[in-house]
Amino acid sequence: PAGEWIVTFGGWAEAQFKDDQRSFTREELDALAPSHPVVMQTLYTHSVLNSAAMRSIGMDASAPDPANGKIEKDSKGQPTGRVTGAGAVAMVAEKVPLASAEQRLVNARKVVQELNAMGITTFMDAGGRGMTPEHDVPYQKLAEQQQLNVRIFSQHALGQPKNAEEVDAMLAGLQAGQIPPSFRGNEWMDNVGYGELPYSGVYTTLLTPKGRPSDADLQQWKRMVQAIADKGLYLNVHAEMAEVISGMLDVYEEVNRTTPIRGLRWSLSHVDQLQPSHIERLRRLGMSVQLHSRPVVQGTLEHQAHGDTAWDMPPLRMVRDSGIPWGLGSDATAVNQGNPFYTLGFVVTGRALNGDNVIRQTLSRTEALVAHTRANALQVFRPTELGALMPGRFADLLILDRDYLTVPEKDIQSLKPLMTMVGGRIVYTAAPFKP
Repeated sequence: PAGEWIVTFGGWAEAQFKDDQRSFTREELDALAPSHPVVMQTLYTHSVLNSAAMRSIGMDASAPDPANGKIEKDSKGQPTGRVTGAGAVAMVAEKVPLASAEQRLVNARKVVQELNAMGITTFMDAGGRGMTPEHDVPYQKLAEQQQLNVRIFSQHALGQPKNAEEVDAMLAGLQAGQIPPSFRGNEWMDNVGYGELPYSGVYTTLLTPKGRPSDADLQQWKRMVQAIADKGLYLNVHAEMAEVISGMLDVYEEVNRTTPIRGLRWSLSHVDQLQPSHIERLRRLGMSVQLHSRPVVQGTLEHQAHGDTAWDMPPLRMVRDSGIPWGLGSDATAVNQGNPFYTLGFVVTGRALNGDNVIRQTLSRTEALVAHTRANALQVFRPTELGALMPGRFADLLILDRDYLTVPEKDIQSLKPLMTMVGGRIVYTAAPFKP
C-alpha cells in the first residue's frame, strides 16, 4: 500500500553488474515509487533515498553529517538523497520504522521459506551490528509452535561497547548473569557463545584498509577477552586485516598464559588477510576460522581497495591445506547473497557474480561441499548431529535439479533445490516436483 516503506539493507553492489555500474539516484527512485519511502542500501558503503524517505526521516538542508558518515548535498546545499560511510548508512537504517510484532512473525515465516527455497537448513546468527534479543522473538514463537523450518545458532552481541565506560557496563552485566547463557536451547534454536563485534575499537570494514588497533583499544579488548575466558565461554570475532589479526592473537596469547583458552574452541571470522604465521598461532590456541564468500558481490571492489593482495582474500587454499578447523559461509545478508550455491560456485571457480575472476585460491567441489556442510556442524557445536548423511544424524537434506559434482563449474551457482528436508520433514518443494 501507498506510504509503506520499500527497503533493501545491502546484499548487493553496483560492481556485480556488467551492463551498468551506476548507482541509483533519488530521481530514479522517485519515478519508480513516488508513493512510497524507498531506501536502497549498498553493502555498508552508501544508501540512496527517494524524496518520500528523505521527508520521513527529516533529511533536509539543515541535517548534520553523522559520525563516520556524510550526507551528500548539491551546489545549493540540498541533500541529493545519497549518503556515504558506515555511520550515515546506519543512521538511515535506524530511522526506518520497525514492523509490528504481528508483521515480524509474518516476515519471519517468509525469511525461513526463502532460506529453505535456496537450500539452507541451518545458519549461524553471528550477533552482528545492531542485533538484540528482540530480533529472536518471532523465530522463538515459530519454534514453540513447531513451525520453525530452519535451525538457528546464535552468538550474543555483548552490547558492542565503544569505550572504557561501556566495557565496564558490559563486564558488570556479564558478572551479574544478565547476558543470556550458552547451550540452554535445543537443536532448533540455541545460543552458542559471544561475537561477532564485541568491541568497536578493533572492528574493521573490508573495503577500508586499516592498520593495527591502538594499544589503548587492545587493552580494552583484553579486558573483555579475559572476562570471557574466565567464564569459560565461546568467542567468535570479526577479524579481516593482517595487522588486526596479529593484534588480536597477541591479546589471546597473553590471556592464554594465565587462563588457557584452548578447550573453548574460539574462532575468528573472515580472516581475509590471514598469514602463514597466523596459522601456527591459531593452532597452538586451539582456534578455528570461518571464511566467507563476500567477493561474490564485492570482489571487484576488494581489488580496488587492496590491489594484488585481494587475489588471496580469502586464503581458501592456505586454510584448507593447513589442517586447522574451518568452515565456509556467506557472511551477513547486508554484505553478500545468502544462496549457498553462489558460495560454492565462487570458491570452486574464483569468479564473482559478474564473471570477473577475483581470487586465485580455489577449492575442489568436494572440499567446498565439506567446508559448507560437515565442517560447519563443528562451528555450531553440533558435529555429531548435522552436516552429513549418516545413521543417527538429523535428516536435513536437499534434492537438487542437477548433480553438483558433474555440472560445469560455471553452472554450480545456478543449482536449485527441488526439495528441502529439515529434521525429516519436507519444508520446500519446487513445482512440479513431487517427492
